[in-house]
Amino acid sequence: MAIKKAKQRVRNAKVAPKLDAMLDGSTAVIITKYGGMTMPQLDKVRKQMREAKAEFHITKNTLVSRALKAKGYDVPAEWLIGSTAMSFVYGDAPVVAKALGDLSKEFDKLSVVGGVLTGKAINAAQIKALADLPSIDVLRAQIIGTITSPASNIVGVLNSAVGSILYALQARIDKETPAAA
Repeated sequence: MAIKKAKQRVRNAKVAPKLDAMLDGSTAVIITKYGGMTMPQLDKVRKQMREAKAEFHITKNTLVSRALKAKGYDVPAEWLIGSTAMSFVYGDAPVVAKALGDLSKEFDKLSVVGGVLTGKAINAAQIKALADLPSIDVLRAQIIGTITSPASNIVGVLNSAVGSILYALQARIDKETPAAA
């Protein structure tokens, strides 16, 4: 029994720094319950998370709890009970939240329970709201469109003003020149 616990401590000592590194490198963490999912289903979740620039890891609750507390993240203890997995977000958090939401619809045994965003704990409803946000690329396009819209309108007004002046000058020229018969 003592040998088994010693081996477990050694394993935990190797995992803890990896968890710390993943927490340090991620922009957000989404905590999910996955109990009862098959390996092919979990592989699909991992694949989709990689495509969304995130990593999906099945974690030991005590190690995650310690790592989160060490970083100053205060999450409810009930989020870390049972079969828990973490999605470490390295890209756009709304994209990952949307992917997890879609996967939880596909696999009823996968459910989002909460997470950490900008150092604050957020619940499942807030993650769903995050998933409804447009991606950062869409937001950038909307901002650029908003900025360039007034400039396009000014160009259109100036073009029509110049066109009106030219039309008036051409009418004046046509009026003053005798018509060729």
